[in-house]
Amino acid sequence: MAKKTLVEMHRGREVSRSIEIFDKPAGAAAAASPLAWKILVALAERPTYPNDLARKMRVHEQKIYYHVRRLLDAGLLEVIGEQHVRGALTKVLAPTADAFGFEMPASRAAVTKRPAVSPQIKEFFHEFIRRGFFDGSIVVGAPTMHGPYNTAARDGYYTAHLAMFLGELCSVPHDRFLVKPDTEVRAEKKEKRNMILVGGPIVNTVVADVALQMKIKMDYVNGQWKIVSALSGKEYDHEGDVLIAKVRNPWDESKRIIVLAGLKAEGTKTCIIALTQKPDKVLKDYDRNKDFYRVLRGLDNDGDGHVDDVEVLE
Repeated sequence: MAKKTLVEMHRGREVSRSIEIFDKPAGAAAAASPLAWKILVALAERPTYPNDLARKMRVHEQKIYYHVRRLLDAGLLEVIGEQHVRGALTKVLAPTADAFGFEMPASRAAVTKRPAVSPQIKEFFHEFIRRGFFDGSIVVGAPTMHGPYNTAARDGYYTAHLAMFLGELCSVPHDRFLVKPDTEVRAEKKEKRNMILVGGPIVNTVVADVALQMKIKMDYVNGQWKIVSALSGKEYDHEGDVLIAKVRNPWDESKRIIVLAGLKAEGTKTCIIALTQKPDKVLKDYDRNKDFYRVLRGLDNDGDGHVDDVEVLE
């Protein structure tokens, strides 16, 4: 199936969501059953595992598993995570797109003014967009002294550029504010959601918590902060070195966490420039079914004192 973007008007605003186009009519057969359709809708609203779905829908587990297998084989469902339930490891499922449909041959196509968004970017933020709206939180370090290092974040304002960029992909939910300081997330125990974490573990305590599970992370080694890779055994300590990572949320494995962090405050800016301006380079070989790590070094190619390019280190 081909994945495309569906654009529609919602409450007077233009919103977009992903749609997968069937190659053949037979591709929709797995969803033709009323129960299969209910399963798709339920998992679109809240990804979960089959036994939980059977309990909530009050349907025998064997019927749920039958339709789940058919939907998986048809490419309408995918495994987005794993969860331990009563000692057993279960698979968390979700639809592969926000919508499914058929496309007829057409001699003319409408032209929109919306700038093209890189396919890699759409794929990278796939879990963060639900029904055309941003699904998650942007978590910045609090601007006041806090945490074990008693530091205040100075890079939160860089997220304005990221937010403008995300506006090309989705709309803002009407019922909640998207940006939270790390102190508020921890105090309110709001970690069980998709999160974009801005800043390193010194200024963002949620990043410090997540780093315990990461294979490439920032660590204090021999008297200085470095980016340390358990994958390659390498350490990076140049002041322009940064880390972009996307990993499963340790508080809820059906959710995802993106980390944008540098060894210096300016590193956050480098991460955002890299992601928004150099996605083909930064997200090469990205696979949403695996944890993703990219170590970069900011470059000033035109000599004006500002980062304008990045080098991929790992």
